Amino acid sequence: ISQNLFQQQPLKKGDPVSRMAFTPFESGVGGIMIGLAAALAFLVDGKITGISGIAGPFLRGLVFCESWTEGQVWKGLFLLGLVFGGLANLGLNKDFAFPKAFAYHPLRYIIAGICVGSGTRLGRGCTSGHGICGLPRFSLRSWIAVPTSMAVAGVTVAVTRHALKVDVQNPWKVAEVQAVQWKF
Repeated sequence: ISQNLFQQQPLKKGDPVSRMAFTPFESGVGGIMIGLAAALAFLVDGKITGISGIAGPFLRGLVFCESWTEGQVWKGLFLLGLVFGGLANLGLNKDFAFPKAFAYHPLRYIIAGICVGSGTRLGRGCTSGHGICGLPRFSLRSWIAVPTSMAVAGVTVAVTRHALKVDVQNPWKVAEVQAVQWKF
């Protein structure tokens, strides 16, 4: 693997990527909205809104040409809502909602995606399912999965940042709060 796989281009002041590194206000508001939506889905309809638990069975049903059941319909509509919600956000506020990606080698993104997908399968669920839906229901599996994924994330940062010295030219800091400019 070439050395440039682990290299990131230096960030310039004012670059949208440098502003997206840590946004506690925006992330907090988004987290509250996601939590309320998950609670509403569970209280109203008894549905758990873990994305891997929704997408996996839905896609498996499509691949194996299974007949559409009530479960398949709501999962399909939920996933369509995610896609169209993202597209609406793209149209209304592109720069804020979709900042530029970090300038890493594409293979690095592929490796990261494989690691995240493998962890999701191994943990039998994603962070939205375990962290947002499982913990409030006191699911033992979620109470094991969430601290495990946090520990793995901490070890990953310790190894890549401190042991291997990957990306040390761009020290992280708290980003400036971005003014939201809604375009309707």
